[in-house]
Amino acid sequence: MANGSLAVGTVIKTKYGGSIKVEKYLAEGGRGEVYVVACNGGKDKKALKWYKTAALGKDPHAFYENIEENIKRGSPDKAFLWPEDITEWVDGVFGYITELLPDNYYALTEFMLCHVRFKSFRTVVDAALRIVSACHIIHNVGYTCQNLNDENIFIEPETGKVRIGGIDYVGPDGGYTAFLEMPDACINIDIDSYFDYENYTRNLKGKTDYTAPEIIVGDVTPNSLSDRFSMAVILFILFTNTHPLKGKRYMKPALTPEDERILLGSDPLFIMDPDNDDNGPHPVAHANILQIWPCLPDYMKQIFLQAFSQKALKKASARPKELDWLRALTRFRSEIVPCPACGNEVFTQDGRSCRCDACRKMVNIPFRLELEDYSIPAIRNSRIYRCQLGICNESEALGPVAQVVEKADQPGVYGLRNRSGHRWDAVTSKGAVRKVGADEVVPVKDGIQLTINDAKIVMKAN
Repeated sequence: MANGSLAVGTVIKTKYGGSIKVEKYLAEGGRGEVYVVACNGGKDKKALKWYKTAALGKDPHAFYENIEENIKRGSPDKAFLWPEDITEWVDGVFGYITELLPDNYYALTEFMLCHVRFKSFRTVVDAALRIVSACHIIHNVGYTCQNLNDENIFIEPETGKVRIGGIDYVGPDGGYTAFLEMPDACINIDIDSYFDYENYTRNLKGKTDYTAPEIIVGDVTPNSLSDRFSMAVILFILFTNTHPLKGKRYMKPALTPEDERILLGSDPLFIMDPDNDDNGPHPVAHANILQIWPCLPDYMKQIFLQAFSQKALKKASARPKELDWLRALTRFRSEIVPCPACGNEVFTQDGRSCRCDACRKMVNIPFRLELEDYSIPAIRNSRIYRCQLGICNESEALGPVAQVVEKADQPGVYGLRNRSGHRWDAVTSKGAVRKVGADEVVPVKDGIQLTINDAKIVMKAN
């Protein structure tokens, strides 16, 4: 309904904060409506998600209790639009309160439709990093998202900052799965006994696009492994604006519910599968992927190939872990540099100087930092993260280890700042040894070797 089911001025009691007052209707979705509400006597403005009766599933009270538990537990990371309070029941329905999404954030859907564009490709990578980081954090505390999709991922296009909604479905890993009983969610029951095929087909085109095959066919309930599938789909769409399973086979007219169950569930096939092109890209309909895929670095292609390989589609444990994604994405981020002549983004190879594709001028990179498996350019603000140095605890994966800084009074003269919180061992090209304390800067010079927690970094001139 255009103006919502709650009238402006409606006062609703909450369980923890006293009461809220409805001030403005914002939007309506498949599961409910969103309002701006006043809290704490009008001092604070929050968002209210008010559910529709049909959205509460077979056990509304279990759904309510799960949100209560999420509120008590608190958000594991600032990226999540976490429930802060929950209303009392009103005529068999309720809602929960969360912070208002800032105006400069847009749903991933808006980017897919090209209504909003990222500031730069590096910003895309930053958004991907933040999505993976949030997933890895929530999995580390023993919970799963269970509802990752384009409508619940919100991104600030200038910075790549991310907020994740749909947190009312978060539950213990392999545990709470109330959303499975929702008409527009993935199906884990006999659909003949619960849904009509027409509605099921329509609903499959929504959230089920992000649902792991094993959930669609009803083999398991949502868990961290199925979250990894949803996350990989979102990452692939971020980089290519193409669904990884919707190639030529999906272009069949008038797809039936059974067709969709096969293509997304029992017999999925990656659009860029190197061994089977039956579901490959159409030359017109999939122009995006045909243009972008060849430009991706080999290691990014490989991790997508692993995520959507037949092995990973059939066996969830074969999917790349969050740490694998973080390692690939931090490397990708470090290899994107701006052209000083025209500002165009340039992809370096092994941290070396390269030519700008736009203005054709050379992008001079005097030094590179050699890690164990690859090198990154030593330019201002280049960072090295713990996950790039080999084995690490997942909770430390995005901990900054080092950052390239430029001398304020000497442009073009760089140093490497110790951001690890621990002392480094440094050896010069002449064999001199010294300790590098926390926040201390080592000049970027050819031949200097650093030891950071048993990992080696060598500075090399290009």
